[in-house]
Amino acid sequence: MIRFLRRRQINDERWNGVIASSRHETIYPYTWYLDACADNWAGYVMNDYESVMPVAFRRKIGIKYTYQPIYCQQLGVYSDRRVDTEIARMFLHRLRKNFRMGDYALNEGNILGDEQGFEVNDNTNYVLEMAAPYETVYKKYTENCRRNIKKAYRSEIEFTNEVDIDEVIALKKMSDPNRRGEEHYAYVQSLFSRLNTRDKIRIFGARLGDHLVAAAIFAFSSDRAIFLLSASTERGKERRAMFLVVDRFIEMY
Repeated sequence: MIRFLRRRQINDERWNGVIASSRHETIYPYTWYLDACADNWAGYVMNDYESVMPVAFRRKIGIKYTYQPIYCQQLGVYSDRRVDTEIARMFLHRLRKNFRMGDYALNEGNILGDEQGFEVNDNTNYVLEMAAPYETVYKKYTENCRRNIKKAYRSEIEFTNEVDIDEVIALKKMSDPNRRGEEHYAYVQSLFSRLNTRDKIRIFGARLGDHLVAAAIFAFSSDRAIFLLSASTERGKERRAMFLVVDRFIEMY
């Protein structure tokens, strides 16, 4: 049986325990992350917390619809056992009983294919295994990537781990090709400040003299580090600063 639970009905400890033990564990479906990024969210629970699926939603003219929050790449069904196609379908059709429209991003363990009543699109998620020594990973970089890294190291930029959230947001606002309102950046500030309070993010950057020319925020779950936000100035791009930042991160972790 799959139950629909409102946020206040969810047992955080049991829910987060399912996420932590899942083969596809990531930061997005934990209760504290959804509390920080979603306007509203609820959850579906199979039997006694055997499997769970969160859903973020909004209301417009009295109609509830699902949406994928910014900086929440994927949700879907999570379990400490394999989630087969039939279970994923059960959850998806249970979702439809509460929400007749909207978008929803499943995770890589919820492969469905075509599904009647839904428009299903496949997306690519890039995952780098970090267990191998840095030298082994570096050898697998493309020739173009290694060339850009060398260019960055030869330039005058310096890698730094002393960057605060306000600096990154200011850099993002300045370099963002899309015009966004202050409401968007207030959301970003709130989200990353709450993650920082939980010690779930690390910020790295590159400086040219006193100027920050590139920065990246990585969020950490139990098993993964997620490249969640990045920004570069034109000078940073010219010097391939983000290649330096990501390469140093991979070397460190």
